[in-house]
Amino acid sequence: MKKVLLTSTALVAFAGAAAAEVSLSGWAEMGVIGGSDITAQFFNDVDVDFTLSGETDNGLTFGANVDLDEASGLGNETDDMGIDVFVSGEFGTVTLGDTDGALDWALQDPAGVGSPGTIADDETAHWGRQDTYLDGSYDGQILRYDYSYEDFGFAISIEQDDRSDFALGDDDRNDYLWAIGAKWSPELGAGQLKLGIGYQTGDDGEVGFGLTDQMAADFGEVIADASEEDLDILEEFFGYRPSSDESDELTVALGENTSVWGLSAAYYMDAGFSIGAVYSQWDGDNVEGDHWAIGAGYEFDAFSIHANYGEHSFEGDGGGELDTSGWGLAAGYDLGGGLSVLAGYGYSEYDIKVGDDIDGKDDFDTWSFGLSMSF
Repeated sequence: MKKVLLTSTALVAFAGAAAAEVSLSGWAEMGVIGGSDITAQFFNDVDVDFTLSGETDNGLTFGANVDLDEASGLGNETDDMGIDVFVSGEFGTVTLGDTDGALDWALQDPAGVGSPGTIADDETAHWGRQDTYLDGSYDGQILRYDYSYEDFGFAISIEQDDRSDFALGDDDRNDYLWAIGAKWSPELGAGQLKLGIGYQTGDDGEVGFGLTDQMAADFGEVIADASEEDLDILEEFFGYRPSSDESDELTVALGENTSVWGLSAAYYMDAGFSIGAVYSQWDGDNVEGDHWAIGAGYEFDAFSIHANYGEHSFEGDGGGELDTSGWGLAAGYDLGGGLSVLAGYGYSEYDIKVGDDIDGKDDFDTWSFGLSMSF
């Protein structure tokens, strides 16, 4: 990605700093999107990223990254705002803010292996993908320490429940959500192998799946004649009530004492082919389940193609099952200079069973085509 360097006497040099700079990069997208319950329509998006960095006289690196598209909370110093601040040296790197927890940091995402991307994230937004794990269960502001030596990397992270006493009311404050992860990336044959493993745990956690308006309406018909007992199970374990404000999302409420562990493997060949897979297992007082996914990509000359598939399966201790799956496709052509033509497709489906009355299935898809510009 091309970066435009901005400098001034105030930014470049001052007492105690050996070097300091601000770099500016960004991207823009334009095209057409559509899908189930989505009228084919024009689409455009733009984002700007700022990177501020400096170096002390003894070689300590420090800085911050600002994602303007997500930094709507600028000025709120105790929340996740699309910003992360870091300090790095021979001891490793400490990062605080909108960054990955150690588990997500360690694992490969099959939906991104060899993918050129799409303008509307069709290949990553389906219900078969998982890449955040328990990150964001509290305020989304994560403190992570990571250290790398040659092909090996290690990280540990925590996320804090920093709600005010007023917001907590009579509830107890959750303990830290913490995670640990490791990865190994050796050269192997005609390519590079990437292995990852990690574990994450906290007092509470959930997994959410967004519903389109049409899916929510269809699901409302499925549960229209459900008993009050089954609706209680649906709300307790799957976070859904048709009359609630959350009816546009199906949520798996994992409950207290939540944990997830995962491992992944990917191989990137010098010839342009890449493949990756991931598996994770989830446990909580309310629900247990697992997730797996696989993805592959191939790049030849200016062309890139990618495909991925994944499944979630959850079962509530008090009754109820939820199975989701999805797959995504992406294709791109690099025109050079940061301009690419991108096309994508994503398909999702779910199957939910609760008690005797709720047994429903549904699916939806999305597609997009357009131009991506990197600056």
